[in-house]
Amino acid sequence: MLTRRPPFVQEGNDRIMMQDGFSAPVDSVPRPRFSSACAMVGRHVMDFSDNGDGTLTAVRCIDRQADDLDIQFEAGACPVVAIAPRAFEGCAALRRVILPESLRQIGEMAFSGCAHLRTLVIPGGVQRVGTLAFAKCSQMERVRIEPGVAQLGPSCFSKCAALKRVEIPASVAQIGGGAFFGCSKELKLYGAEGVPAQQYARLNGLAFDSQSWKEDEELVLREEEDGTLTVMGARQAAPHRIEIPTEICGRRVAAIAPKAFFANGTLEQLVVGGGVREIGESAFFGCRQLVSVSFERGLECLRDSAFAGCESLTQVTLPWGTGAVGRMAFFGCTRLSFVKMPTTTRVSDFAFDGCAPGIRVFGGVYAGRMAANPAGE
Repeated sequence: MLTRRPPFVQEGNDRIMMQDGFSAPVDSVPRPRFSSACAMVGRHVMDFSDNGDGTLTAVRCIDRQADDLDIQFEAGACPVVAIAPRAFEGCAALRRVILPESLRQIGEMAFSGCAHLRTLVIPGGVQRVGTLAFAKCSQMERVRIEPGVAQLGPSCFSKCAALKRVEIPASVAQIGGGAFFGCSKELKLYGAEGVPAQQYARLNGLAFDSQSWKEDEELVLREEEDGTLTVMGARQAAPHRIEIPTEICGRRVAAIAPKAFFANGTLEQLVVGGGVREIGESAFFGCRQLVSVSFERGLECLRDSAFAGCESLTQVTLPWGTGAVGRMAFFGCTRLSFVKMPTTTRVSDFAFDGCAPGIRVFGGVYAGRMAANPAGE
């Protein structure tokens, strides 16, 4: 239920309202306890605790000067499912944090006071964002909440004075009181028509935009510092068709990350929108069922091994403006018999080695070893 309630962070007062309705000093919010196993799991930047079921909880940031943090990378192979209360509180140097897709809970005050944190993507697996979780992140400008997130706790983004844009999907059924108290006067919430976030905005005098909203339930996305989006992979375990849009909510989808769809055994069709400038290394490596790929104009670079081992691919046309095709980009595409690209595209070594016998490659400027005897134009 969405109700208009007094803010949970009061001016000149370091007390917060807890879920049971009672107020308490900020210092009473429990700090994480550490086990001797934490240091064995952490990699000098963070401490983790073992949940006993093969998963981890991030409990403390050791390196207070860290400015760019990928939590799952620091954890290694074990999935991180929770961030403990106050785990990153006051990490003022932190400018970017990548939250893992395995994450389920973000604790109270987990990132409170991270004054230089600018953008944030909350993965769709998160069930609840805790009270004051991102309070006083004074330089935070944009937040994207992915489909699947269920609840935003009280005051979770309070006093984020620079916050101007928050994308809230229909899955968010509950938004706590004072969630955006003390934010920028320019703050606008984005969501579909009729979702709970729209009601919350109306009750709390916030701007709401449903016209430019486009909720993408197929792709896992990461927001970059320049506001563009990078495709990290697919939400579905076995997608047959992937269409990457040019924009989502007015922001350009500019890149596909390295290994984003690595060895995807079900993908058959791929449509790449005109916003994508770069396809990362091994992004579609080993997608053996991939038959059709189409690119809109805008692509600038295919990195090394981007489509290597796509055994069902028969033809590729790269759009005007494609500047580079990386090393072994289509290596081992055993049925690929026709490639057309601009005459200015720089093609690296072994780009078309292991393709169909007699492959015809039109266009391209070949650096180093000639690739599959290009036919020319």
